[in-house]
Amino acid sequence: MKKTIFIILIILLIFTIAFIIRIIVPEGKSTDDQISVSASDQEPLKNFNVNQLSFSEWNSPDGLPYTQVPGANLGVTAFQLINEEEIAFLCNSTSEIIITKKSTGKLIRKWPVSFAPRDFIFEDNFYYVLSEYEVTVYDDKGREIRKLPFPSTVQGVERLSRYNDATWLLLPSGNSLLIENYGKPVTPSEYPGTITGTGLFITTKITGYNSFSVKIESSKDKFPEKSFTTDKKVAGVFVTGATENRLVLDVQTYISENPIAVERSVTSVGLDKNGTGNIICSKKVPTGNYVISNRDFYVGPNGNIYNMMTSPLGVYVFSLSETEAGKARDYPSSLTESTFQSNEHLIKQD
Repeated sequence: MKKTIFIILIILLIFTIAFIIRIIVPEGKSTDDQISVSASDQEPLKNFNVNQLSFSEWNSPDGLPYTQVPGANLGVTAFQLINEEEIAFLCNSTSEIIITKKSTGKLIRKWPVSFAPRDFIFEDNFYYVLSEYEVTVYDDKGREIRKLPFPSTVQGVERLSRYNDATWLLLPSGNSLLIENYGKPVTPSEYPGTITGTGLFITTKITGYNSFSVKIESSKDKFPEKSFTTDKKVAGVFVTGATENRLVLDVQTYISENPIAVERSVTSVGLDKNGTGNIICSKKVPTGNYVISNRDFYVGPNGNIYNMMTSPLGVYVFSLSETEAGKARDYPSSLTESTFQSNEHLIKQD
C-alpha cells in the first residue's frame, strides 16, 4: 500500500514539474535569437540562404571611395543591382554614382551627382537621386534629365521609393510623400505608411516592450492590424520592401540600452488575401557597418533580398533567398564574429 502511494506521489510530482516548465517556457519560444510569434502563428520557419555576390575594396584604384570627416564615416550610402552583371553604388564620400562589375567588384564607370546624396532608385534606365531638398533624375550615361524639388519644410528625408511611374519620399514619421507623377511635379501629398514597390502602404508600430504591429493598406483595401512578439525589447521596425506574397521587415531589438546597442533581424512575413500573414523566416544580421548607409537592404523583383555590408576591408553584397530550415549558408564568419561599429572609427575631436 505504501509503495502504491509513493508511486502515485512520484507521478503527481512529475506532472507538476512538467506543468511549471510549460508555463515558464511557452511552447514555440524561439531559442536562436530569431523573432518569436504568438502561439496561434506557430508553423515551421524557413531559413534564409546567404549568397555572396560581390566584394569591392576601399580606396583602391578600381574600388569604392571611403573617407572620414568630423562626426561621420562616408562611403556607400545606397546600392542596387542594375542588371545581371552590374551593381550601382551611391557614394556620399565623393557624391558619385559608381558602377562595378558584380563578379570582380571592380569599377566600370562613374559620374557625379548632387552634393551629399542620400538615396537612389534605378528604374527604366533612369537614376532617381535624393539630396537634401530635391530628387535629381539622371539617364544611364550620367546626364541630368530633370530636377524634382520638394518644400524646404520637409526635413530629414533619407529614403525614397518609386511606384507606378511616381516618386515618393519616405518620411521620418513613417509616412510617404508623393512629389512627382508620370514625369511631372505635383503638389506634395502625404499618405499614411511606407509605400513599397508593389503599391502597398505599410505602417509599423511598437506596441510594447516586446511587441510590434503591422498594418497594410492599398489603394483599394485596408487590412486588419496584426501583432508580433520578440525575444528582446523592440528598438524599431522598418519596412525593407515587399513582393506580391512577402513583406520584408528590418526588426531591431536592444542588446543594451546603456550604452545603446541593437541587433537586427531581416524578417519575411507572408502576405495573403487577408493582409498580413505569418512570419516565414527571420535571420540575424551581423552587427556593425563601417559606414552609415541609408539603404543597405532592398527587395528585388525576383523576391530575393539584397544586402550591402561594409567592413574595414571594403563593401560586400549578398543575396538572401528562402530555403528549408537547416539547409542554408550563413554570412561569412569574418562578419558574424566581428563586433566593429561605425562610431568606433570616427575622427577624434578635442
